[in-house]
Amino acid sequence: MPVAGSAPFSPVSTTRRATQRRDFRNLRNSPTTTTQIETPPDPGEPDVTPEGHNDAVDDGQNTAVDLGRLAWLGTVLVCLVVVLILVLQGYYGYAGVTFAVALAAGINLF
Repeated sequence: MPVAGSAPFSPVSTTRRATQRRDFRNLRNSPTTTTQIETPPDPGEPDVTPEGHNDAVDDGQNTAVDLGRLAWLGTVLVCLVVVLILVLQGYYGYAGVTFAVALAAGINLF
């Protein structure tokens, strides 16, 4: 009589193999990709130059924030267009809910 999990395609053996492998999608468990060790900055030394330029941040580094705001702006505009169409068609309840969604998305712009 075969023992559970001993067959090559049994669900128990598949589960066991899946739990034994490392999950490389999780960054905390993934192997390092660089060989250089970066030294941490001195906490006593300021990152701001006398002219007011922040040396810790490269120019153009924070473009993802602008893209995020652009996405929220697009969401608000699409919702407002949908509100206009729904009001013209007489669906006032749906228009009110969609307007509330537009307001909630608009909060993220500020």
